[in-house]
Amino acid sequence: MTAIAEPPATIRSWGICVLMLLATMLNYMDRLALSQQATEISTELKLSNEDYSQIGAGFGLAFAVGGIVTGLIADRLSPRWLYPAVLMGWSTVGFATGWVTSFRELLVCRVLLGFFEAGQWPCALVTAQRMLSRRDRPLGNSLIQSGASLGAIVTPFVVLVLTSDAHGSWRIPFRVIGSIGVVWVVAWLAAFR
Repeated sequence: MTAIAEPPATIRSWGICVLMLLATMLNYMDRLALSQQATEISTELKLSNEDYSQIGAGFGLAFAVGGIVTGLIADRLSPRWLYPAVLMGWSTVGFATGWVTSFRELLVCRVLLGFFEAGQWPCALVTAQRMLSRRDRPLGNSLIQSGASLGAIVTPFVVLVLTSDAHGSWRIPFRVIGSIGVVWVVAWLAAFR
């Protein structure tokens, strides 16, 4: 039995993989901005350890549900539209986190963030599967996955640069990181046809 030859990935395909790497990076930056500033946020919003654990549990549960929901949708809808929809969802909620004033508002934001962020993986994987040959998928998926580590490396520096000792400066990283999602969506819609 002979294998069917598949064409190699194009420069455009690799460019889309880089966009997915950046989406993964933003995904982790939105997620990690909270833990990087937990002390300041807890102090300003008067969060107890129990409150903070409820926020983490809400995020985790919503992430699990969001992954299943997006997984069911990802095979039926084009990633050209689904991917930017989930990314705008999590970016909007990340941005809104910069405006919260209570535990309840923060909890709602984190639950919605978890739900939308879970869509990253079904969207990225189905896009890579449809766009890359079997031979190119391992490298493509590795490239996408590396965005998680890059996000974990970059987030502390972004938070450090954007915050100060001023009251409420912890809000700025959420607003900036959330705003970057709009730029990504424009780039995605221009690149992915």
